Amino acid sequence: MDHTEDAQHRPSAEDEPILNIPMYPAGDEGALHTQNDPRDPWQRENVIERKGRVDIRCEHRDIVHGYFSDECGDLYSLIVIEFRFEPNGIATRIKEAHATIRLSGLEVGASDPEVVDMYPKGMFFVEPTEQQELVVKGGGVGVGGGVGVQVNGDLRCEKTVGRQTVEFTRVRGSIDSVRNWGPKTALSWHFLENPAAKTGVVSSLRGAVLLKRRNMEHFKASVTLHITADIFTRLDAVFKKDPADDDILYDPGKEPTNRLRKYDRDNLGKIDLKSLSDVTFRTILHGTIKQCGVTA
Repeated sequence: MDHTEDAQHRPSAEDEPILNIPMYPAGDEGALHTQNDPRDPWQRENVIERKGRVDIRCEHRDIVHGYFSDECGDLYSLIVIEFRFEPNGIATRIKEAHATIRLSGLEVGASDPEVVDMYPKGMFFVEPTEQQELVVKGGGVGVGGGVGVQVNGDLRCEKTVGRQTVEFTRVRGSIDSVRNWGPKTALSWHFLENPAAKTGVVSSLRGAVLLKRRNMEHFKASVTLHITADIFTRLDAVFKKDPADDDILYDPGKEPTNRLRKYDRDNLGKIDLKSLSDVTFRTILHGTIKQCGVTA
């Protein structure tokens, strides 16, 4: 067994998960967890907000309740949600993040909405980086004799092989089962940094989710995040348990939010979910170098 290769794949202290949402830095202004407004608890815009060495946010961009199509009167809902991961220090980064959204009826025994479609769904590769690797391959042979005769030899042949490797930042989305029976009522997105470049996960993801409902009853969603940050972030802050964020409460009787566009609520099944989605690794502001007071 190649112990050197085994050691390279053994998890290090830097890979330990150090921040599970909902949590917040002790003594930080991020101590508030997100609650529903008692006067208007339905469909709050701010889902999760944590401030500290890493700024983590989740927000609704649009919520639309309606029907699948003019030809099919099945009840449907469209939810557009955005996650943002933004380190607040030069030496901090988020190595990976795992977001899960679980939908259910508001009351015990009520029917759960079914996740019919989502985007992004599947594995997506972002920001490829190439690097040249040199691999040395070699072997040795030892020859021994019997009692009274001992011949030791070492024949070694080594060669260096060059290869080009490509690594990516990754995003993966999936529709998930909660039980061993019935429709799928959960979804998840997973964010992984480029293991070679170590530049953190994507800074934002906007995803679209299409739900099928059986009736006009209220329903809810539980959103959880699990974060792994770099070792410098782990050493810089002390974290303590925060009470869980309130579940998101949805009211199918509410009007469409129409922030990103005006939706045809009678034809939600015909909407291209990809057109509502976006993944951003980093945003670069051009044209920021200016000269003033220059004379000929």
